Amino acid sequence: MPRITRSSKKAELSNDEGEKCLENRKRKSLSENENLSPNKSSKKIVNLEISPEISDCLAEKLSLEAPKISKFSSARRALASNENFRLPGREKQFEELSQIINRTISTKTSSSLYINGPPGTGKTATLLKIINNEEYESKLKVVFINSTSISSIGAIYKKICSELDLKDFGNEKDSLLLLENYFKNNNKKKTTLLVLDEIDQLCSGKNQNVLYHIFEWPSISNSKLLLIGIANSLDLTDRLLIRLQRKCELKPLVMHFPAYTKNEIVEIFKSRLEESDLFPPSAIQLLAAKVSAVSGDIRRALNLGKKVIEIAELEKKKNDKTLNMTQINAIVDAGDDESKIQLKEVQKILLCTLLLIMKHDKNKDITIGRLHDIYKKVCKNRNIYATDLSEFVNLCLLVETRGILRLTKKKEPRFHRIYMQWNEDEVSLALKDKQMITNILNEQSILSR
Repeated sequence: MPRITRSSKKAELSNDEGEKCLENRKRKSLSENENLSPNKSSKKIVNLEISPEISDCLAEKLSLEAPKISKFSSARRALASNENFRLPGREKQFEELSQIINRTISTKTSSSLYINGPPGTGKTATLLKIINNEEYESKLKVVFINSTSISSIGAIYKKICSELDLKDFGNEKDSLLLLENYFKNNNKKKTTLLVLDEIDQLCSGKNQNVLYHIFEWPSISNSKLLLIGIANSLDLTDRLLIRLQRKCELKPLVMHFPAYTKNEIVEIFKSRLEESDLFPPSAIQLLAAKVSAVSGDIRRALNLGKKVIEIAELEKKKNDKTLNMTQINAIVDAGDDESKIQLKEVQKILLCTLLLIMKHDKNKDITIGRLHDIYKKVCKNRNIYATDLSEFVNLCLLVETRGILRLTKKKEPRFHRIYMQWNEDEVSLALKDKQMITNILNEQSILSR
């Protein structure tokens, strides 16, 4: 075995010497145990005890120094992680959520809650911070499902069965029946916390009953179920689940998470970078002002902060200099990776067409096939070649990789559902062509052709 040494002036002990010390001690223990009366035990007891001197010396020789982490890496990690950080600006929601969960557990009752708010406002992060607390391990059976991971709307039942460890070998109806029976006989079990993130993915004209069935579960006697749905839409329950509003026992509580303000974004950065000198207060103020003015999305703010740190590290290695405010201002103006996207003309038309449908069409259930039909009309009005459906699908997938869109995949690409991740202001900033947006949004007549 190789000898591990340290650059200290203390007496050195090799691994071989350490093993020799242990062996001698082992022989001594064996010798002592041989004197035991055979009537007491036929087994020989080996009691290995290492003296403090040997233990300390071995520990010193075998210890390895932890790799040094640069201040740049530490700052990036602080901005990237969601663990062990406070949630400035979300104290009220944190307290209300905790009270709802604790009340449901203590009273052994059931209820439902719909959490809404723009992207990047801490909806999921706040809930996870609460339920990851060790005190709930023995009190809650937590089932957390991101609805974007479901292959089809009806498959949500099988997914929930799987998470609850229910043996489900049947079809959609069998899975639903199995879940209803589970909640009917849940009085002796722990309270079930069922969280459906991105719940708007389960909204569809054909399968509207899926959401109704799920929101009816808390009304089942002895179900001991707390159902929490999370989505961006402010009026999802009012707009798509009208029947729930007619029955008080089915009507979910609603909690709103507003966009982060400038001061809240500043506080979040300070809480994460309290031991870092990479961000001067003026730089944090500048970044927070830019993001809060556009979206109030803390994820975009943190991504932008990481970008500043990455460029600062490169500048330090290259010129041994730190970033000045002029350089930081240029980075912030350029925006994060998403807002720096150089979109091609065909991609711009795609996004403007999607905005047109979202803003002026009554049917908000948008598929790639439907978007392509309207897109062709927009192109025709401009005497521009319109790509065929196959190319258009690839175009949508490309834009999705840049975080602007989100697709829910179906067997047939034409039926992939499309959701806009950005608001109109963010799209306008990326397109840098307000005239195009205005012109296409005014072409409402093509929606009725």
